[in-house]
Amino acid sequence: MALVCTEITEWIEEEVSKPVEEWEERQEKRCKDYPWYDPRGWVCWFVTILVKVVRWVVVIVGKWVTRTVCKLVGVVVEAVVQIVGGLWDVIVGIVTLDWRRILDGLLRIGLGAVLGIIRLGRILLLGDTIDYIIEEINKERLRRYVRGLLEAKYSGDTLSQIKAAIRLDHGAFGLRLHGTAYRTVLDSETPSPREPEVPNLVVLHEQGAINLRALCGFEFDEGFWNRKRYKTLKKETVLGGGGGGEFDNPISADDLETYLTSRGADGPPFIVLPMRDGALDTKLSTASEKGRELALMLDFDRENREVTEAAHIVHPGYDRPNTHSALTDFLTDVLDRRNKGTEPDGATADLCHPVAAGVFRYTDGLRGIANNLHDSACGLGGKSTSGVTFIDNTPDQLWKYVPIHELGHYFGLCHTDGVDRIMYSPKTNSWWRGWAIPRGVLNIYLQGEPTFSYGEAKATWDYVVAHFAPQCLGARPVVVEVRRAAAGPAGAVA
Repeated sequence: MALVCTEITEWIEEEVSKPVEEWEERQEKRCKDYPWYDPRGWVCWFVTILVKVVRWVVVIVGKWVTRTVCKLVGVVVEAVVQIVGGLWDVIVGIVTLDWRRILDGLLRIGLGAVLGIIRLGRILLLGDTIDYIIEEINKERLRRYVRGLLEAKYSGDTLSQIKAAIRLDHGAFGLRLHGTAYRTVLDSETPSPREPEVPNLVVLHEQGAINLRALCGFEFDEGFWNRKRYKTLKKETVLGGGGGGEFDNPISADDLETYLTSRGADGPPFIVLPMRDGALDTKLSTASEKGRELALMLDFDRENREVTEAAHIVHPGYDRPNTHSALTDFLTDVLDRRNKGTEPDGATADLCHPVAAGVFRYTDGLRGIANNLHDSACGLGGKSTSGVTFIDNTPDQLWKYVPIHELGHYFGLCHTDGVDRIMYSPKTNSWWRGWAIPRGVLNIYLQGEPTFSYGEAKATWDYVVAHFAPQCLGARPVVVEVRRAAAGPAGAVA
């Protein structure tokens, strides 16, 4: 719902503010054509100033009213959905004697109610209004900063094209990037390279390389708080009524046991996904929404990719020495990303198309990992490829920020202190050091959720302008015309 509210305000900027601002610029140029003593010039300036005032009232105030009403409705709807969904989980858990689902339901109810009260309170107590004013100020500051970066590097048509593409002067400011969100997939029928007559998943399970029972959601070998929402789907055709909601046709624990004990000879064929559709949607909408704080307007296609190697199912974490090299192998082998060691231009072009892959798990309990292609100002060393991976965890209220956190690394950002920041990491940073606690209290009033800072937005654009190709920023490719050489005299030898 938050993303919907943001997109509505962006529509106002694009369809209402931008045309009027462009008219104002043309009008101001026309006014300058009159001498200062010519009354027609006075009228011209008066009309221009009047239009500016009207536009400011309509756009700024209109955006604030629209945003406030939309967020108010969104907070109420989301709280109701979370509480009702939690109650349903509790009821189903009691009926099925599933204590984990009961606890999940209670947690969902509690978080939904608490966050709903906090978010509703900050709107009614004008915290959201103050945040809106700060956002508008920082947006203009960032525009000026980005203008300086671009004008220091580009000129002429290239500069003009980039400015127009990112709406630097008018409209909804931001770099439009289209990425792909993948989910890795396990297929019960894929044969093993070592034993072609036996499914690959059976062989990997028997070798101890994977725990298929855990990957199908029937065992929880990483503990209660590290449970994922894996999704199994039978391959058989199911006739449905065409209603809304997420499609489900899972295998049972008995189906899986039959599959394993028969070494794939019996049991229904199935696939396994690392997270449910709704969980992925929540993470991606959060990434799109929070990316706006960096002036990055992200949208994603969705695609599934099968994985067969153990290292692509259980990814090496930081307890292994090959964390990022293994991620490089995954990105190149599975997601077709290019290695800058062999294809530097291709790897740079890949930056323009961010990829984020939902995977099954890591060896050390990580939630996500990223490869940034180039060194960043805050100390991240450049890797051979670019891309991020992440896992699913509940509750969404805490872990929906993982993909955008990893994408922050993709754009050159480092970890920071304070749970109010998206780039906070409990493994390497403190939640209380410095001004983190008072800043966190202020964040509850102003934003009500983790955010990026203005400084991080500047650092993002430092990285983008320094390393992204101008065509990615919006410049049109240079077309070089090749003229055919004139024909020589008959009989001439080249």
